[in-house]
Amino acid sequence: MVGRDRSLPAPLLNLFSPILLILSLAVAKVHAAGEAKLHIGDHTLTAELAVSPNEQMTGLMNRDSLESNHGMLFVFPQPKQASFWMHNTSIPLDLAFLDADGVILEIIPLVPFEEKPVLSKSSNVSYAIEVSRDWFASRNLKAGMKVSGIPK
Repeated sequence: MVGRDRSLPAPLLNLFSPILLILSLAVAKVHAAGEAKLHIGDHTLTAELAVSPNEQMTGLMNRDSLESNHGMLFVFPQPKQASFWMHNTSIPLDLAFLDADGVILEIIPLVPFEEKPVLSKSSNVSYAIEVSRDWFASRNLKAGMKVSGIPK
């Protein structure tokens, strides 16, 4: 077996190359559709999207950590008073409620495993962002600031 060429014959390689390219582009598109690059002030946050009821119900449950500058963006079909809890969520988080224009209405610290619901003060919440605890404060990001890059 020493010195045996194990590469595919050129006709097979030519056949599989476009298929592999199409598959890799499809995977990249699915991954890109599941996250957004959000900008707040001079800071960028990579946010996983939670759009479906199941994605929103699951949120960041059953995870041990959250990468730096990563979080989750919850996209609601219409403005509402939002309610969150920390069932099966061990990561200390901060939660920001946003209006339809992407303006931060309030930022609330969330306690790991706390099952008591946390309600937004406003009934005009269109989005919510969960990030690691103190992510907003350590960057001096506050209520009233606008988040851009939210998929519409």
